[in-house]
Amino acid sequence: MKLLTYTSRIQMGYFLILFATFSVLFYFVIRWGIIQNVDETLNNRKTNLKAYLERNQESSLLVFNPLDDYTFNEVDEKTYREGEEIYSDTLIYEIVDNELDEYRKLTAFVNVNNKFYKLEIVEPHLEIPEIIITIAMTLGMLFIGLALAFYLSHRLISKKIWGPFYAMLEYLSNIRIDKQKTLELTHSKIDEFTMLNESISELVRKNKEVFESQKQFIEDASHEMQMPLSVIQSHLETLISRNKFTREQADIIEGIINSLQRLKKLNKTLLLLSKIENRQFLNTDQVDINKTISGMMEYYEEQITALNISVTFDAQNMLITNGNTLLSEILIQNLLKNAFFHNKENGTVKVFSSGTKLTIANTGNKSMTLDKSKLFNRFYKQSTNPESWGLGLAIAKKIADTSGWKLHYRQENDLHIFEVDFL
Repeated sequence: MKLLTYTSRIQMGYFLILFATFSVLFYFVIRWGIIQNVDETLNNRKTNLKAYLERNQESSLLVFNPLDDYTFNEVDEKTYREGEEIYSDTLIYEIVDNELDEYRKLTAFVNVNNKFYKLEIVEPHLEIPEIIITIAMTLGMLFIGLALAFYLSHRLISKKIWGPFYAMLEYLSNIRIDKQKTLELTHSKIDEFTMLNESISELVRKNKEVFESQKQFIEDASHEMQMPLSVIQSHLETLISRNKFTREQADIIEGIINSLQRLKKLNKTLLLLSKIENRQFLNTDQVDINKTISGMMEYYEEQITALNISVTFDAQNMLITNGNTLLSEILIQNLLKNAFFHNKENGTVKVFSSGTKLTIANTGNKSMTLDKSKLFNRFYKQSTNPESWGLGLAIAKKIADTSGWKLHYRQENDLHIFEVDFL
């Protein structure tokens, strides 16, 4: 969810809660105001009637008239309660409307010329529900208009205010530390965004310097190590070809030459792993995985013949993915090499591709259980094969992670299964 949508929803939610609370309070305030107004009218009516009777003792007001809004009922002194006034709601049947209408009634006791009366006055209650519904509809329409205006204005203003922030996100998503050219951050009038711009620019600059320094060091170190190793190997080979040595001396020199070759391979492998981690292989192409596997199978003919390995390659569909061609080939090569070089005599290798997944399974020692938590770590190995460095699977895992693919391992009986999902 985007930031603007998230903040707008929160503010709209609070706005609705406040409006609902206001509506309830508004209802009770309006209702109280109407009742107070009617009660005041009733009290004034009572005062006027009492005053009129005191001035006009023989007035016809004491005579019952069904059209009047009051009634006088004479009571005895025991029933008379001086000063008592009771306000209540009542329903009166209206013949014209053929329905019961709401009225407000005042019940009071008055003393007129030493005669005691119970006075009841009624006034129309006003249609409180209808009044409130009318007001609510009017306010509701006003609220909808205000809510829409608030929401749209908030988004427009926020979009303008947060423009530099989204520019920073785009900048960070497109930045390439390994490239010389970098994007320029947009200027903002907001101090916090300006400070963030400066911090990001400084962070990118420092990371670029560290990256360039690390990259240069790795390349220089690899080159400087490779050169003397090649010279030493060349001199040893020349020495062993021009001089006569005892068998023991020849074995020692041959061992040194083999160690030098392994060291050169290790140097190249570590350099490749470092380049992958630094994302120096970012060019992408369409890679035909099945075609790549078919082309690599011939490299392992010697191993297949030596161990009498049964090979099955089942391609149910064309498996084409977007990725770096070189890295894709290295990934497949390392998995195939692992399947063949860590196999057993009369073993099997099964290669299966379906959908977006490539599965490579090979037989191995049933008693050997690999530690899944360490399997893809550098220099982790359980094999005694001298050709194994413990880096092949680490490189394969790093290539998969860098390319956005998923590499998984599982063991079923004596089968070691590696599965790559080219999402």
